[in-house]
Amino acid sequence: MSANSVTVLIPTFNRAHLLTESLDTILAQTRKPDEIIIINDGSTDDTIARLEPYKNDIRILNQDNAGKSAALNKALALAQGDLIWVFDDDDLAEPDALETMLGLLENNPEADFAYGRHDRFEVLPDGDVKWQDTGYWRESSSEDFLFDTLLDMFAHQPGMLVRKSLYMRAGAFDETLIRSQDYDMLLRLARYGRAAPTEKVLFHQRQHNMPRGTAKSVVDAEERMTVWQRYDRIIFGKMYESLPLGKYLPADCALTEPGMMRRALIRRGIVMARKNFWKEAEEDFSRAVRISDKALTAEEVADLRKLFMVKYACDERVLEPEVRKLLLAIKQVSPVGGQLVRALGRGLVWRIRLALQTGKLPLAFRLASLVAVLNTPHKHVSREASSSFVRR
Repeated sequence: MSANSVTVLIPTFNRAHLLTESLDTILAQTRKPDEIIIINDGSTDDTIARLEPYKNDIRILNQDNAGKSAALNKALALAQGDLIWVFDDDDLAEPDALETMLGLLENNPEADFAYGRHDRFEVLPDGDVKWQDTGYWRESSSEDFLFDTLLDMFAHQPGMLVRKSLYMRAGAFDETLIRSQDYDMLLRLARYGRAAPTEKVLFHQRQHNMPRGTAKSVVDAEERMTVWQRYDRIIFGKMYESLPLGKYLPADCALTEPGMMRRALIRRGIVMARKNFWKEAEEDFSRAVRISDKALTAEEVADLRKLFMVKYACDERVLEPEVRKLLLAIKQVSPVGGQLVRALGRGLVWRIRLALQTGKLPLAFRLASLVAVLNTPHKHVSREASSSFVRR
């Protein structure tokens, strides 16, 4: 194939009635893909029959049902394009999505992948379409894309064009992950590659209650959030051990620069707390506030306020006695520890406002009570005594 050739990969499992809609939007691109591979992951519906009219435009790989990760690994090994566009079998692409992403890479030759926004839609029982905005999205610099992605996922595969060489460097999709395998891969792409973003909507994400997962491990709609959390914890449990501390800093900062060790620990603590690894977060925060008696920088305070801007399980978890105890332990370490905890308290204010706006008055009162405790001045103890307290 020619330079900058594009292979589109579409894994599918029992979504025949949606797959052809997605495929039509890929074939209607203003810049045609060079190769389209459909990976039929053991479908038992009429997927193959529905793909018959497309046989001259696509390549079909069939496999026994093994999940999205296995399907993508099989296709990546065979893809001939220099650039890979992984598209979901239930989403719809904007006509100029591929042209836009190619333009981003051409204008940013140092970039390893391009990405853009999406919006969301739902087809109601009466056939009407309900539209929603992107949802969680961050305007992120290339230097901070990894940290922003560690906080939460906002770039999605149907809106990403990735150099195949970066996929080879990042390694295979984890076939043990039934959910969050795309998040796991995105974190690795962000670790090794450089991003080129656009604010433009590139695809439309379909919202529906159809099952996810595999034939043996079905994930029903009502348990999606719980399953996401479970697999995110698997990913970040490994991440805490394997990702070098310096990777939590902006790409243009070094861990050896003055003040960067403290900021890296604070940032890793924020990430781990957002994923409900509060013990690890407390250890990082406690180490951070012992490094220097200098007041927190504006950048560190801004980072800390992001801790509670999380989409799931935050209110319930932060109100648990264990988390409250950990926060108060940090507060006792030093004056800087007190400043850190107060910054976290200010970050909770927006959750109080959200609770009030949604009529959750008891929750708002409990969160406000916690903020009051965190903001109360506390006479810190000696470093030796505080170390003993934290260990207990």
